[in-house]
Amino acid sequence: MLEKRIENRFWFQKIKKNNLSLIFRRYKNYYLTQNFKKPFPTIEVGDFIIKLAEKRSEIKHAQSLRYSVFYKERNARASLSKKLFRRDYDQVDNFADHLIVIDKTRKNFNNKIIGTYRLMRGDLASQFGGFYTSAEFDLYNIVNLFKKNEILELGRSCVHQDYRNGTTMNLLWKAIANYVNMYDIKILLGCVSFPGTDVIKFSNQLFYLKQNHSLPKELSVESLDNNIYPTDNSENKNLSDIKTFVKLPPLIKGYLRVGGKVSESFFVDHEFNTIDLCVVVKIDNIDDKYKKKFLH
Repeated sequence: MLEKRIENRFWFQKIKKNNLSLIFRRYKNYYLTQNFKKPFPTIEVGDFIIKLAEKRSEIKHAQSLRYSVFYKERNARASLSKKLFRRDYDQVDNFADHLIVIDKTRKNFNNKIIGTYRLMRGDLASQFGGFYTSAEFDLYNIVNLFKKNEILELGRSCVHQDYRNGTTMNLLWKAIANYVNMYDIKILLGCVSFPGTDVIKFSNQLFYLKQNHSLPKELSVESLDNNIYPTDNSENKNLSDIKTFVKLPPLIKGYLRVGGKVSESFFVDHEFNTIDLCVVVKIDNIDDKYKKKFLH
């Protein structure tokens, strides 16, 4: 009976019998970890509720929103099973916390979740296969400078196209700040992206980021993408920093404004149809304006 429940939990994976003992051990550790999970306060602002997903159905709705944004809008390559279920998912979803924003007024919609962020703490990542970011970047320097429980990976950020405004992102960041305080997180990391896989198209912005917002040597992160892409040319050396900054994707600009830095190298993700950078934010280095706004 328990074996069947585990198989259902891993419905998107092919589980071999000789792997079941490993899965049992991982789930034993997972459920023990859940016993020490801290209660996260629900935030209500006007018509919106911001909380951690508590039910499997809420996680599925968050995955449906992700599918709509990543695969339908941004043309990521969906596997057959993802197309059938119309959800974006991976193994990390089973162990991460899912921050969700709910619009109570969406009465005619089955899915009321209009924003989501996936939160993966380092202590959990060390037990269940590592960070998603580590599949694209070498995080050696970071994981050796900080304790596991001091690191938080932010990922799968997306907002419904009808709600892409400062209000929704402020709600998400307010909740993330509460999470950071609750678990005494010291450093944030994750992937930020340019749309598509044409590196030349974004050579100016990539050059600008490398020159102005690169991670310090002690926190440097190297891409696992072995391809060499030309991003330096005679044109982008005389660009206006302000004009180039304005053209950056909103999420990248958001991280830079709070004090984040990015990797010099990038990873071309052909499955998700993106050019990814690793972004890192040390909590101590967050701009005072944002500390007062979110971390007071």
